[in-house]
Amino acid sequence: MGLQNVKNIRINSKIVASGDIFVGILCDNFTEHVEEARRNGASIIFIDRAAAEKVSNGKEIIIVDDTRLLSSRFAKFLNSEQPEYCVAITGTNGKSSVAHFIRQFWTIHGKKAANLGTVGLFVNDELVMQIGNIQIPKLTTPDPFSLHKILASLQSIGVSHFVFEASSHALHQKRLHSVSISAAAFTNLASDHLDYHRSKEEYFNAKLNLFREILDSNLPAIVSRDYEFLYESIAQYNKNIITFGMNDKNCITAKNIRNYFDCMIFNLTIDGYIFKDIEIKLMGDFQLMNLMCAASIAYCGGLSANDIVDTLSKIRELQGRMELVLEYREIRIYIDYAHTSSAFESALSEFKKICSGRLICVFGCGGDRDKSKRIEMGKIADRLADIAIITDDNPRTEEPAFIRSEILDGCKDAIEIGDRKLAIKFAISIAKAGDCVIILGKGHESTQICGTTSFAHDDKKEILVTVNQMESKT
Repeated sequence: MGLQNVKNIRINSKIVASGDIFVGILCDNFTEHVEEARRNGASIIFIDRAAAEKVSNGKEIIIVDDTRLLSSRFAKFLNSEQPEYCVAITGTNGKSSVAHFIRQFWTIHGKKAANLGTVGLFVNDELVMQIGNIQIPKLTTPDPFSLHKILASLQSIGVSHFVFEASSHALHQKRLHSVSISAAAFTNLASDHLDYHRSKEEYFNAKLNLFREILDSNLPAIVSRDYEFLYESIAQYNKNIITFGMNDKNCITAKNIRNYFDCMIFNLTIDGYIFKDIEIKLMGDFQLMNLMCAASIAYCGGLSANDIVDTLSKIRELQGRMELVLEYREIRIYIDYAHTSSAFESALSEFKKICSGRLICVFGCGGDRDKSKRIEMGKIADRLADIAIITDDNPRTEEPAFIRSEILDGCKDAIEIGDRKLAIKFAISIAKAGDCVIILGKGHESTQICGTTSFAHDDKKEILVTVNQMESKT
């Protein structure tokens, strides 16, 4: 049977219809999925060689070496068009901010640009929930069929420049192995997703696949020499490396950094050219690193050093990243998405620099996710925050009180308030002039997941409601 006679190619057995091709992806329920596809009338079923013995023989069964890679190839076959210039960003922290920043570089310089990731799909500066007949999936990196449909739809509406986040899950599962990448960036590396990856080494190797298996070795790879191990790892596979960071080994460097509560001022060097006293409307050294990563992508994509410097002051933060929600009675209240140990420590360290009073933080840890970071984040809060309030953050199917207790093992003096809305209210109610209140973990998110149900919750809205209520009582 030729592909031209096939109705659809599916990776979800539930929606297979008579005449469809089904690609069986290895998983815990692999055998059940294959049998369901058979019952639904699949004309061809591809299965992994490693799982062939689990499936009964049949004329529709075709054994291949790697069904994940095959599904990626099929996705490209069905939707081969994509924007002319595509960039993939991986790393533990900062992917969303870098993607947001580079899209702004491109749009400011006249390109029709888009970025896709944790926050959704932006086309120019508009958040898009649907493109063509495709609903944007709520995943950092969509499945290959959705991804290639999105790419083709973006190309059809004239998007020439596209950047997307490449999660470790997606790289391990080969969701983006058929995308033609023009450049790739690695932001940083810390421990994360150990609920999925069996070790830190496996997690790192999944991310390294972007440079080892997808990006052509002669195309630009962007990484910081502040993380020499990352640089050396990528240099094994890529010959064209653009570097950024704080030390002098980098092509693009930031020096003489001055932090303020609503901006940063620094000196920037690009390939030996020095630009002094650049002001940006961002805060935190890690946001500056994200911005330099984006600037490096812009630079290798053709923007001049002068173009980049002229653009920096126009770049704006991503919603929910080090975002100042409001200043109330000389109390500054922020939200941030930090939910890994490294991002959490970086955020609290940066807020500590600009806080003249007490640093009050509200945070929790997700259920059904990497448990090792709970006590770590408790210890970080114990060391850096003046007052730590432990609350719930997507407990999912775990017992919320148990998650909080594991955080409290690292932060014995913390205040425990399970209800996140009440925790936010309490934090603001005890703050005094000069204090900073930081609500961490959710950032842009608008739900709280308890059990398998998502409930409406928005940290920013809760802050505004609380302050309005306090104002009405005065």
